[in-house]
Amino acid sequence: LCVLYNRYLNKKYIKHAQKLICNSENTKNRVKKYLKRTDVIVINPPIKTDQYYNSKSKGYWLSVNRLFKNKRVDIQIEAFRKLKNEELIIIGSYEKSNHFKKHFYYLLKNKPDNVEIKSWVDFKDLKKLYAESKGFITTAKDEDFGMTVVEAMAAGKPVIAPDEGGYKESLIDGKTGILIKDINSDKLIEAIKEINKKLKDNPNKYIKNCQKQAKKFDTKNFIKRIKEEIEK
Repeated sequence: LCVLYNRYLNKKYIKHAQKLICNSENTKNRVKKYLKRTDVIVINPPIKTDQYYNSKSKGYWLSVNRLFKNKRVDIQIEAFRKLKNEELIIIGSYEKSNHFKKHFYYLLKNKPDNVEIKSWVDFKDLKKLYAESKGFITTAKDEDFGMTVVEAMAAGKPVIAPDEGGYKESLIDGKTGILIKDINSDKLIEAIKEINKKLKDNPNKYIKNCQKQAKKFDTKNFIKRIKEEIEK
């Protein structure tokens, strides 16, 4: 009911907004489609990229997301059920309503032993987990933008993500990771194997390209763009 009411208010008051700023081209397209506004400016969210760092991998894959159904974490779990020699650490928060708790406990119950779910970690530990991972995995459906992908790249880590939504705007397929069309557990497995092979040949293969790409989304750029729009 709250969602429907919010949508009603959005449609009612959107015409009074002098300027609309969205976090991605993906969100911009939604505004055009549902709110009928075409004069939309895209400014990507700010990420303090210099807070993230790269360390030697400890061999695990990392996933950071809210544990909602649209994040499709079950795809990750099914992939690692078959990849018995790989390890996945999932950092995932969830809302405290019964609906979201139920999905969290479903994932917890159905994960294999090589998948660890940590509900909450502090920022210092999160940065360390990024830094010491082998690579980053996300499976969210039609994500607005996806800040965790940029955080992972800022740590110099390759990213595997669906070829949809905001991920297409931040990730460079083949250079900073792999984008998967129509993602499923089998395709995720193949992408993991491909990155493993490349990292085996050159452990530093992705660091430079990932950190360079992440800088495009740094907080400094966000502040600059916002100031420009305010001053117009």
